[in-house]
Amino acid sequence: MLEFILSTLESLGLFGLFIGVAVEALSIPFPAAVFMLAYGYILDPDPISWIWLSLGSAVIYTLISFIPYAFAKRYENWVQKKVKHSKIEKMTRYVKKYGDWVVAVGRVLGMGYIAYTASVSNISSVRYAIFTFIGVLPTAFVMFYLGQLGNIEAVYEWFQRSQYVIFSLLATAIGAYVAYRALRAKKYAKERSSSS
Repeated sequence: MLEFILSTLESLGLFGLFIGVAVEALSIPFPAAVFMLAYGYILDPDPISWIWLSLGSAVIYTLISFIPYAFAKRYENWVQKKVKHSKIEKMTRYVKKYGDWVVAVGRVLGMGYIAYTASVSNISSVRYAIFTFIGVLPTAFVMFYLGQLGNIEAVYEWFQRSQYVIFSLLATAIGAYVAYRALRAKKYAKERSSSS
């Protein structure tokens, strides 16, 4: 199956790569990073080509990502009805706390809906473009490089396993934080009741 997919992608050439990147940039759940990984393997780029492929992918992603961003700007009321209010509030809090870097981190994590929430959170189009580019570029560099290493099956399996590890660590950290907050609240309540 993997050989069929690789031969199909190879026959599409760079057009296939850029179509894959564009589809994810439209906020459609689509694994553009896996496409970059596959094309790193297929094209086996030299260092200069590797840089150009990464830059080209990041530019295309950034430009195409303006379609959902502009859609959310134009139809903000409709988008706000469709996106949970809690998600918009959460995104707005993150933007206030961490700034526009939330967009870059969202791109690294593959959060396609970031275009809608960034628009509704009033992140300017220039800053949206800059931070989208900053978020996509390192992913492109890494994926093309890993694909270029040659053992795409091993890299793909490693990528899958590392996601499980990352999500497990994240879940553990969240659990520890919730437990810490609960213990702290309990201690605070106990101190208040003893001082009364």
